Amino acid sequence: MEFLEQLGFLRFQLFTILDAPVTPLDLLVVAATGVVFFGLAMLANRWIVRRVLGYLEVEGEIGEAIQYLINTGSAVMGMLVAVQGIGINIFQIVSQFVAYPIFELNERPISVSTLLKFMVFVAIFLVISRLIRKLFLKQLFTYMRLDTGVTYTFMRIIHYLIMVVGVLVAFQAIGVSFSGLAVIFGFLSVGIGFGLQNITSNFVAGLILLFERPIKVGDRVIVGDTRGDVQEINIRGTTIRTERNISIIVPNSDFISSNVVNLSHGDLKVLVEVNVGVSYNSDLDAVLEALGEVADASAWVLKYPAPKVHFTGFGDSAWDMQLRVWVADPKTLRQVRSDLNCDIVRKFRERNIEIPFPQRDLHLRHAVAVPISNAN
Repeated sequence: MEFLEQLGFLRFQLFTILDAPVTPLDLLVVAATGVVFFGLAMLANRWIVRRVLGYLEVEGEIGEAIQYLINTGSAVMGMLVAVQGIGINIFQIVSQFVAYPIFELNERPISVSTLLKFMVFVAIFLVISRLIRKLFLKQLFTYMRLDTGVTYTFMRIIHYLIMVVGVLVAFQAIGVSFSGLAVIFGFLSVGIGFGLQNITSNFVAGLILLFERPIKVGDRVIVGDTRGDVQEINIRGTTIRTERNISIIVPNSDFISSNVVNLSHGDLKVLVEVNVGVSYNSDLDAVLEALGEVADASAWVLKYPAPKVHFTGFGDSAWDMQLRVWVADPKTLRQVRSDLNCDIVRKFRERNIEIPFPQRDLHLRHAVAVPISNAN
């Protein structure tokens, strides 16, 4: 009893909110409830939400943002429940706040609750899109044995269609008719024409890339100084992962308006040319035979089209030879070239074929007499 009497200050009224007295004990209850709800949200994120997001392949910043919103929302909800429990009708205040109209759209008042309802519908269709693509379409396309590029194109188009339907349903759910949307989109088209030309061109270019498919996911491409594999074709840009494992976002319009080298387009076979110089004192037939043996022994080189060896010219200090071979995968070009260079060096050493250093001959036509003066 003495201990409780010493804690009597916790019952001291600090201030009032909506005619409800607030004491230190009330503040502690609110804080403790918020911490408990936050802890429960952390546990839910750890054991449930992360697994669900991982299953839906929602990773990176989006996944972290969802977990952060769940944690924060749970803490806020806990404090609201605690505030309601100490006699403050906070839910009435919140309901009045979210119901307050912010602006009008097609003569329809739009409030915070309306925006939340709209976002909930869009989020539901986003989840539906991911579930359909992961549970149904991915299995179907794998069974049909479609290549990666075709599968990605179909999945991306279906995702866009589902999200368009979701946005239209969300507008209908908040009471905005399609006739009103037509007027809104008419105004937006004017804004797009003046201020969003770059975004619009990239979006249209992305659709062209998906339907026309000059490039597709998995292709090895060269755009300007960028060489790498196409990872994703999104609304605004295409993600290319370079040979150094660096992701570069290239605007979709660059693939339409500029020259793009697609090493994987159509036939995957690629020609590799390896140049080497041999000494003028070499046996030409032995050189041709050695280069042919190098090509035949390589596991990278295709038998058809057959490898060829060419004598391309007379250099300053060597005969210029060229080995031309075909490989099946353009992504192996660097490795193939390195392996062939190493095999050529080994083969030439076996046959005592010299790869000469660059050299210059200096010819003196006339000797010039240099006068020597006596120091005396």
